[in-house]
Amino acid sequence: EVLTRIEANGVKVDAEELRRQSADLGRRMVAAQKRAFELAGRSFNLDSPKQLQGLLFDELGLPALVKTPKGQPSTNEEALEAIADQHELPRLILEHRGLHKLRSTYTDKLPEMINPDTGRVHTSYHQAGAATGRLSSTDPNLQNIPIRTEDGRRIRTAFVAPEGRRIVACDYSQIELRIMAHLSEDAGLLAAFEGGQDIHRATAAEV
Repeated sequence: EVLTRIEANGVKVDAEELRRQSADLGRRMVAAQKRAFELAGRSFNLDSPKQLQGLLFDELGLPALVKTPKGQPSTNEEALEAIADQHELPRLILEHRGLHKLRSTYTDKLPEMINPDTGRVHTSYHQAGAATGRLSSTDPNLQNIPIRTEDGRRIRTAFVAPEGRRIVACDYSQIELRIMAHLSEDAGLLAAFEGGQDIHRATAAEV
């Protein structure tokens, strides 16, 4: 019943703020692409693994530290991060990808998902999807809005409270481990929680 009410109520989103952020992300994508073309000495498709392979590993001679399952030089995130300290271009490609993901997944997509009748975004919550027992969320996944980067935190500012209300964030500390300690009655875990110890260090000490 609680989840049904939450889904029906939805969340208010500032579409204009997201559009402003989308425009800013777009400008930064263009700037990153322009700089990448300058470094390469020509234009190329930043989304083409084949073109990136030729440019990074053949033309620039950067080491192919990560391979695909077929043995080809990889241009995935791990591969680019591995050589990002050796040349500016891999860093720019990663930056461009990150900006594109934020724009396509959040700042462009969320305004399209606002219900015209309610003016809100309505996600769907799933109680049995995650192995840990946590809720999951889809269409859109409101539990996966970025928070670790400045751009991600900006996106979160677009979720607003109705007039006269406030948004309050609450989070349990290490809730899965606390439940495990309670159900298992493990003396070591219980003592660690009661004593305010670092639970991960206490767990490692028990292994």
